Amino acid sequence: MRIPVGSAANPRLKIARALDTRHGVLKHGSFLVEGPRFVSEQLSVGSPLWLALSSEASGSAAAVADRASDSGIDVLEVPGALFRDLSDTQHSQGVLAVCPLPSFPEEDIPTSGPLLLLDGLSDPGNTGTLIRSAAAFGCAAVVTGTGSCFPFIPKVTRASAGMNVRLPVLFDIDLPACMTRMGSGTRFFGAEASGGPVDALPVAAGRVALVVGSEAHGISAPVRALLLRTVGIPMASGVESLNAAVSGSILLYLLSR
Repeated sequence: MRIPVGSAANPRLKIARALDTRHGVLKHGSFLVEGPRFVSEQLSVGSPLWLALSSEASGSAAAVADRASDSGIDVLEVPGALFRDLSDTQHSQGVLAVCPLPSFPEEDIPTSGPLLLLDGLSDPGNTGTLIRSAAAFGCAAVVTGTGSCFPFIPKVTRASAGMNVRLPVLFDIDLPACMTRMGSGTRFFGAEASGGPVDALPVAAGRVALVVGSEAHGISAPVRALLLRTVGIPMASGVESLNAAVSGSILLYLLSR
């Protein structure tokens, strides 16, 4: 159903404005997805709670809104100025969806397939990129530890290309405790510039998990104590290190093979 909205005081718009922070997402149990492509994917994999459509929306955005409305999802039609208050992008195409926050308990982590663990990674762009890479390289789940960037704020969703709902993404997890519960059947490797080459690792049974640490401080001591070893990427002379998302993505690819 199409619903014209002209006031910033509309309760739904107030909720949408609060979803740019971890606190707001957890308080309302929902998160934002923006752009016709990502909103369309949400319509395919889940059911958004409602959409907001700008009066300045592109044709593709309007088409996605029509699809949602035909499915019985409310579409709030808002003036361009009000939509810009909701949008997290500089050049928005004029459609966003408020979606229910996924809930995935630790005990439901699949028992096979590689894992990505984020230990204090703080940058939303790095977090989203690594989630996207985890989906691309067949990871069974992404586990973000306490103190890591919250994986359902808009900047992470955008950087992940919406992949944070395509595979299980857990947040606020006590990583050392979680790793201990996984037991000896999982081999934990830490991404580190000084680590050994991936191609020198012995072939062994069991699942593989890659840990990417904080951009500023690296892997925390309690997590490091549970690693089998650290792995790195050989680089040309004079290059000290790679961005966390780049190195983590390359290592995910190599380890997933």
